[in-house]
Amino acid sequence: MPTLNWIGKDKVINHHTEVPFRVLEHKYGFRGDNPNDTSETHSGNKIIHGDNLEALKALLPEYEGKIDCVYIDPPYNTGNEGWVYNDNVNDPHIRKWLGEVVGIEGEDLTRHDKWACMIVPRLRLIERLMSRNASLVISISYHELHTLLCICREIFSNKQVIPVTVQTSGGKPSGGFNYLHEYLVFIVNKDFEPNLLDFCGGTPRRPFEGLTLSTFNKINRPNQAYPIFIDPISESLVGVGKSLQDLIDEGIYKGKKEDFVYDYSIAPKGTIAVWPITSKGKECVWRQIPSRVKNDWEKGYIKVIKNKVDGHPNSFSIQYLPEGLIKKINKGLLEAIGREEGKPTLILGDNETEGSSIPTIWTEKDFYTVKGTNALKEILPESDKKFDYPKAPELIVSVLQAISKEDDIILDSFAGSGTTGQAVLMLNNQDEGNRKFILVEMMNYADTITAERVKRVIGGYSYDGEIKEEIFSKKLTFKNIAQGASLIEQAEKTIEENRNKYDKISKPQITDNCLKVIGTKVYKERMEGLGGAFDYYELGEPLFKTDGNINESVGVEKMREYIYYTETHEHLTRKQEKDYPYLLEYLNGTGYFFYYKPNEMTTLSHDTLNIVPKKADHYVIYADVCSISSEQLAQMNITFKKIPRDINRF
Repeated sequence: MPTLNWIGKDKVINHHTEVPFRVLEHKYGFRGDNPNDTSETHSGNKIIHGDNLEALKALLPEYEGKIDCVYIDPPYNTGNEGWVYNDNVNDPHIRKWLGEVVGIEGEDLTRHDKWACMIVPRLRLIERLMSRNASLVISISYHELHTLLCICREIFSNKQVIPVTVQTSGGKPSGGFNYLHEYLVFIVNKDFEPNLLDFCGGTPRRPFEGLTLSTFNKINRPNQAYPIFIDPISESLVGVGKSLQDLIDEGIYKGKKEDFVYDYSIAPKGTIAVWPITSKGKECVWRQIPSRVKNDWEKGYIKVIKNKVDGHPNSFSIQYLPEGLIKKINKGLLEAIGREEGKPTLILGDNETEGSSIPTIWTEKDFYTVKGTNALKEILPESDKKFDYPKAPELIVSVLQAISKEDDIILDSFAGSGTTGQAVLMLNNQDEGNRKFILVEMMNYADTITAERVKRVIGGYSYDGEIKEEIFSKKLTFKNIAQGASLIEQAEKTIEENRNKYDKISKPQITDNCLKVIGTKVYKERMEGLGGAFDYYELGEPLFKTDGNINESVGVEKMREYIYYTETHEHLTRKQEKDYPYLLEYLNGTGYFFYYKPNEMTTLSHDTLNIVPKKADHYVIYADVCSISSEQLAQMNITFKKIPRDINRF
């Protein structure tokens, strides 16, 4: 695979390992329902002020391998941002860059090298924080797009690295070209399946889909190879047979899986068997296991229809409702008109597609940076800090909608004005999710702007203006434009249903090739908050001094967390106990102990072994010195580690 080379690459490729480990110091908590209570909220939402390289490392003990989604918006390196390379890399060629503003094209010949040296160690730490199925999305412009793609394909070689073009303005003329767009680089698993997107789709679609799954067969999915029994008179599902896996487990079938025959003669009297076979006659499997099919039939999510394919072995075809449509029904977004006569199968209203794949070009006007500028002004009208082209919250909502689940932890280590925090709260409000955010901002406005913005989104803020929302939108196509009268009728019905929810509702209008109705809410005093809480942190002191000794001023709690993490790669939640103050935790048959006293030497001896309760098969004990012989330690299944020599630096 081709790789990118640049000045300083060999020095920064492992720089993340040299970054000192700094502790996080809790400064205050914020609760939307009780702003006066500044104690720790334990909400899972965090805003951290400090250098993001050090902050990412500080997150490792609690979050390594646990972050589900990452969105970052690093400097674009346009030459006009005034960003400074400040990473303390121990190399004379790089150290001369420190503290200097990165120059513009043609004047600073190392500007792209500096950007690459900045982004690589941060991506290395982000990679360690990401879970196995996590997704990373990076906003970038053309200035460093090529560099970023090459770096990401090298670091995340087992993932897809896909650039998506986003129109973010009506145009920025420069050098004879009118720049309309930026990019989102998606780094996702090879088998990535995005969530449905609100802003794409919009074409009519039958809700029920075929239950056959043609990409698998009875060999690799034997638990999904089974007959479904249909009453041919009522055309109803009356039962399911045992799967191939059940037959194997019960000793009924002892042959090879590939030799198993889809036997139609096993259908009970008065029924017909239907096996998973594609329309082209290929044997496959059902999408659902037997118990799920029976339950979904009773709920109305399964449909039985006559098979129209000539010569097909199945007399009937089985269809199902995908999970996304079931959610739409439960949320009232897809109307259940009734049930088929004599069957539980639901009769559904009009269903329009939502985007099941991420388009590689996004052109929604809601994603323009002017929306981001206006959103920031509305929330923080008194702020004189200017952000160049801030992202629209709606853009980040769509990114998170595509890649996140309802309980995911979302990290943004270039938090800026806090748009990602607002987007997480907005998306949770939309789908009743419980996503958590971690925001990192190094600039001094981390509290006054980043955190303050999130506070106001949570608790509400003074606002005098209007908020417009699309409450009806139908994409006009050659197929549905002939039913114009019906579309108008649907739009007018929507107006009547929402009349009491908005201060103003527009008449049906054609915009962006869609028939739309716009609802307007007028706010004259205050914008209602979305609720929630977060904790605000500063980066504290390093855990280790420059001479290698422990920095006792960080406190024993931080030391205990660090020791336990380096031993187990797990986050320590147990607090110090009075009876056994040196116990960290028991894990997988091993007890971990940190025999430490501030300003005092500790000795592991026969006299001090009472610090260890006899509850484990093996013990790892940290102390300053040990007077027990290696042979005796081995007999007692104790591993001694010296403070600070044997404490692992990561």
